[in-house]
Amino acid sequence: MLNPGVTITDGPHDWQILQRDARGVASLTIAGAWSTSETTFAIQARLVEENTGAVVAAHLDWQDGELDLATTRFRLTLRDIPQGGLYRLETRLRRPLANDRRAMRGDCRHHLGVGDLYLIAGQSNASGTGKGSAQDGPQLGVHLFANDETWKLATHPLEDATHTLHPITITGVFHGHSPWLAFAKRIFARTGIPIGLIPTALGGSSIPRWVTDEGAAGDLSENMFDMCAQAGGAVKGILWHQGESDCNPEQVGRYAARFRAFVALCRARLGQPELPIITGQLGAHLCPVDPESAATWSALRETQRQLAHELPQVYLAVTLDGTLSDEIHNGAVANVTIGERYADLALQHIYGFPLQAHFPEVATARFADTTREVITVRCCNRSGDWTPSCTGEEFSVEDDTGIAPLRRIEVDPEGDIRLYLAHSAQGTTRLHVLYGRRPLVTLRDDACRCLTPCTVPVA
Repeated sequence: MLNPGVTITDGPHDWQILQRDARGVASLTIAGAWSTSETTFAIQARLVEENTGAVVAAHLDWQDGELDLATTRFRLTLRDIPQGGLYRLETRLRRPLANDRRAMRGDCRHHLGVGDLYLIAGQSNASGTGKGSAQDGPQLGVHLFANDETWKLATHPLEDATHTLHPITITGVFHGHSPWLAFAKRIFARTGIPIGLIPTALGGSSIPRWVTDEGAAGDLSENMFDMCAQAGGAVKGILWHQGESDCNPEQVGRYAARFRAFVALCRARLGQPELPIITGQLGAHLCPVDPESAATWSALRETQRQLAHELPQVYLAVTLDGTLSDEIHNGAVANVTIGERYADLALQHIYGFPLQAHFPEVATARFADTTREVITVRCCNRSGDWTPSCTGEEFSVEDDTGIAPLRRIEVDPEGDIRLYLAHSAQGTTRLHVLYGRRPLVTLRDDACRCLTPCTVPVA
């Protein structure tokens, strides 16, 4: 039995973030039924500011719906809703000829926003297993489309399996802190644009779970696309943090082709050919170090770096220097920092803020003269000066004979780094920056940012 007045059966849900279009607006459609004894009436809806109750815009004041008298069903669309919020959707049954002309009640929808949605994909550092405490609580305007397919205020753990309708992302491992609440809050604070998060990551997942070698969707991508459809069908970007499970000699060489296929797949299936994707470079791993794993770990970091330079609208966040809560997972404090790094990349490249979100990176590495005993390293994206007490442990030089020992390191007043070798480099020479599973960071710029891990040829 229906309540008197208007009942909404289809439409937005409490806490929902509607993805704005290129003009910065969105539309919403509601449908439902009514109950009244009146014969002359209208079903109406409007959108108001939740804080004040004021109508959002003149064209969003009371609007009449389309009625089907045979089925007592109605349908109504509100268009050109401006980005922002939070909003409240109100409905009523207007009865102009009744003895009591006051409108009858109708259902409401609360805490609505028009902003941007982001898909969260990858493995455990994306799903969130960080431990420890950090100041990273919920905030109105940062909402979550959860695994139970309901919208709610975003809070940790985002990958909560309570009442899940997507059991594919259950690992059985306790979920904790992730970077994405900090990511969303930083964007919201800077832009005022509400953010909706859609978690789809799975701990331990390798990239073939997301895309096959033929370029087809893996089971985790199919789940991601389904979650996206249920949340509204369009997103602003993808937050991708993955790679640890592909960091072995058999798989690392195939990562570049697979990631390219993943990017192409996501953009095709979502119908957004320029969809931004922000990726996290591999962090540290505290397991015992052996030469093979160190080489593999560094090779995948370098692949991720090169892919971000190669693929348009793909951006790389450095995560190596964060504190861990176990041998491989970022702790809560590190996750806040990493989330803000992702956010700064989004603010620069998606929202157009004039930030320098990219970390210092080797631009060139060249021999100073024909003796091949001194290498001059020039970097881009540096803020101010380098740490004056740098020990140079970030750097290793490899030539045809193996690792070439360093005698000393100097940083000149212009910021160029000079590496002095113990002997002349022989043959093909490469410079490794922050090599291995758990390299030591000693060189930072004035913004306290380390170098981007890389392997580059020495010219």
